[in-house]
Amino acid sequence: MKILIVAGGQGTKMWPYSRTEKPKQFQKIVGEETPYEHNVNILLKEFPAEDIFVSTKRKFIKYVSEQSPQIPLKNYIIEPDIAKDRGPGEGLAFLRLSMVCPGEPFFMVQSDCYREPAEEFLKMIRQAEKLVKKHKKMLTGGIKATEPSIGVDYLQLGQNLDDDAYAIDKFVFRKETMKETRELIQNFHVVTHCNHMCWYPELALEAYKKYRPDWYEKLMAIKEAIDKPGEHEAVEKLYSEMEKGATEEVTTNVMDGGDAIVILLPFKWTDLGTWSSVYDYFSAEPDNYEDGNVVTADVRSSLIKSSNPQKLIAVAGISDLIIVDTHDALLVVPKDQIDKIKSLQAVLSERQDTQYL
Repeated sequence: MKILIVAGGQGTKMWPYSRTEKPKQFQKIVGEETPYEHNVNILLKEFPAEDIFVSTKRKFIKYVSEQSPQIPLKNYIIEPDIAKDRGPGEGLAFLRLSMVCPGEPFFMVQSDCYREPAEEFLKMIRQAEKLVKKHKKMLTGGIKATEPSIGVDYLQLGQNLDDDAYAIDKFVFRKETMKETRELIQNFHVVTHCNHMCWYPELALEAYKKYRPDWYEKLMAIKEAIDKPGEHEAVEKLYSEMEKGATEEVTTNVMDGGDAIVILLPFKWTDLGTWSSVYDYFSAEPDNYEDGNVVTADVRSSLIKSSNPQKLIAVAGISDLIIVDTHDALLVVPKDQIDKIKSLQAVLSERQDTQYL
């Protein structure tokens, strides 16, 4: 079993901490560990460093080497510094694993997620390994759907295969209304989809061949260029020619075709995708989440974070705000309008203030 840590994302929704040149997974978003360090340290409790691979962009190698010196350099899977979304990037990682450790299953860990308790996460990885070796099918994670939630996809459950593990009958894309989502939860045996993929790299590539043959063709051309003169230039060129897209363009078809398994996650999981998700995970209504030299008076349900311990952040008489202070930028936005960060980034881009992005 190999562990594949995915650490190449840009994390634009976590601005102003997350920047183009140093995204959220390598920043101290919570406490004194970065999300990347947090996950590596958990995984090293169960797996030798030689069995842990890291997929990241070339420009992030320095952060990987600084924050996980235990992992051998030969285990770095380098993705070109070209924004192509997860489909091409993870496809390249599957290709590299198929060449370096053929016939070995992998468990993919998103480096910007938190899972507690960690012991249950490690136990789940071992359970996933056993199921994948037994059934030779893709495995993913799910959480029991007890309340309707807009903005998440669902998995319709089939046969029970093991404790908290089921065959997937159908992938159900997120519904547009609360009424449709409520009916889905009430009338079907479903869970929310939460990734945590475990699979064989060769089977993953076969799925690419079936559902995204254009990606597969470029990956096979990259394979031919590896370990030959001009490898770097050839890989850069071929990768740049791949169409942008999400890995779900492959995996949802696999799940919808009945060739996948889901494990109900036995731990609390959160994807640190936005500042709101940080608040939701680490605070409880109506409390605040405060990190830094912060003092408050009559403040409710807000996140206040500062990167400078010598700078006092004093806040009074507000509620439901996100306040994030860095060495060169201050963000203030209502918690329910966190998507406005995109608008701010667009303005900065138009002004060519790229030093803030």
